[in-house]
Amino acid sequence: MPTLHVARLREKAAEKGDATTYAIARRLQLRQSTVARLMAGETTPSVPTLCLMRTAYGLSLDDLVDETALAQRKARPGRKRAAS
Repeated sequence: MPTLHVARLREKAAEKGDATTYAIARRLQLRQSTVARLMAGETTPSVPTLCLMRTAYGLSLDDLVDETALAQRKARPGRKRAAS
């Protein structure tokens, strides 16, 4: 699952005058609660949502995906299931 690079999105959004999750949501035509969850890392963006962000803020998909977070996820050992 892609991890959103929130800092880059916020930076580009601010350049366009979108300083709040509400302003970002309006530009992307998404619900404010959806954008808030994405920015808080509570949910991962879908490919269509990443494409909306790319178009609205002139970012590449590479700019929007946080490679560091992806690498950290891959490096974590998986959880073992408890025996039944």
